[in-house]
Amino acid sequence: MRTSIKKLLAAGAAGAMLFSLAACGNDSASSDDSGPVTIRFNWWGSDTRAKAQEKVIDAFEKANPNIKVETETSNYDDYMTKLSTSAAAGDLPDVMTMIDPFMNDYMDNGSLLDLNEVSDNLDLSKFSDDTFAGATGDNGEKYGVSMGVSGHGMIINPKVFEKYGVEVPDDETWSWDDFENAAKQISEKSGGEAVGYTLDMTEQMANLWVRQHDEAFGTKGDQAVAFKTNTLADFFTMEKKWIDEGATNTADQAQELFAAGNAPEQQLISQDKAGMTVISMNQLSQFEQAAGHELKPVLWPGESQAKDRGGWTKQGTFVSISANTKHKEAAAKLVDFLVNNEESAKIMGLDRGVPANPDMAKVVEGQLSDSDKRFADWVAKSQKVNTQAYIPLNPGAATVITDAYGRAHESVMFGKASPADAAKTFKSEMDQAVTK
Repeated sequence: MRTSIKKLLAAGAAGAMLFSLAACGNDSASSDDSGPVTIRFNWWGSDTRAKAQEKVIDAFEKANPNIKVETETSNYDDYMTKLSTSAAAGDLPDVMTMIDPFMNDYMDNGSLLDLNEVSDNLDLSKFSDDTFAGATGDNGEKYGVSMGVSGHGMIINPKVFEKYGVEVPDDETWSWDDFENAAKQISEKSGGEAVGYTLDMTEQMANLWVRQHDEAFGTKGDQAVAFKTNTLADFFTMEKKWIDEGATNTADQAQELFAAGNAPEQQLISQDKAGMTVISMNQLSQFEQAAGHELKPVLWPGESQAKDRGGWTKQGTFVSISANTKHKEAAAKLVDFLVNNEESAKIMGLDRGVPANPDMAKVVEGQLSDSDKRFADWVAKSQKVNTQAYIPLNPGAATVITDAYGRAHESVMFGKASPADAAKTFKSEMDQAVTK
């Protein structure tokens, strides 16, 4: 039996906090009191997300005829680059999507508006306090409101496993050795037509690895960057072994795909040319649409043998308002529509995760596709096995982690540095960037 969102809302203490009940919002049509205005809204995502988001904007403009919304979207990497450039020029969009750790820098330099200031037009009462984790200032400022709960995780292509006669592992008990063996078998039995696993060029799997060792890239106890270099070096060593043994695609292939934007339709797993990969799990439906068949979200390997479970669920995307917007009221109304409006919720579904507003989670429950249900099941299962809470990064380290990890990781994957040296370089960059 599949886990419904209704059950998900009640699942465990973490789930109860994430999806606590609150009063209904105001979805009535309204106009901006200052007269006709134009505001800008920027976000990142796939073409599928863009089409849905444009429908939401159309609905918002119909409900608010005196507010026109100009939109811009791009892939994640381009989006963050453009946003940084806009911030430097003092030209941030009025409304924008944000994600930790990047938003820490924008919070610290005063680029984002405290949403408490626009409470007349933005109802935050439906959201429990923990949904603002990562978006809260030292004095209780709220610099972003969650658009959904998600997490990074692994998916399996059952069709590939079946085609090459490889048994799908039990994700509640599998080890890293089990993962490696399955990946090697697929690569070997396919005769070069497929690989067992496609390399993750981001820090997500490495983050999972250090968390399994009761360490963290983020702040833990009295350590601002709480991992040991030999722990990360062990991960680099293991991953380089997968490459050398042919269990994965090559570093060149992985880097080329990453540079192209990593769209679901470009992924080897969506083309039945890979058995396993890492994704942001709210993208499951997009990957299944690209593949044309069901994929299987699973718990991370090594969880049952680890010191601590490394998997996590967290707020996937925040929506924020520029501190320099000339149209606070209109911007706040748009944000309120994005997170509190039933029509918006129905259009977006679980694209950015299970809605953090519990009322909106209930709204979309009845329309969930099979893909959506598998995603919701994965969220519930991940919470049920008592995964650690997401560990926030130090604000300073958060601003360098992606680039620093990318350089260190690539240096190992391309054989330019030893795992130990790359891990030390990465740790040094993180430590030097720490904000006290």
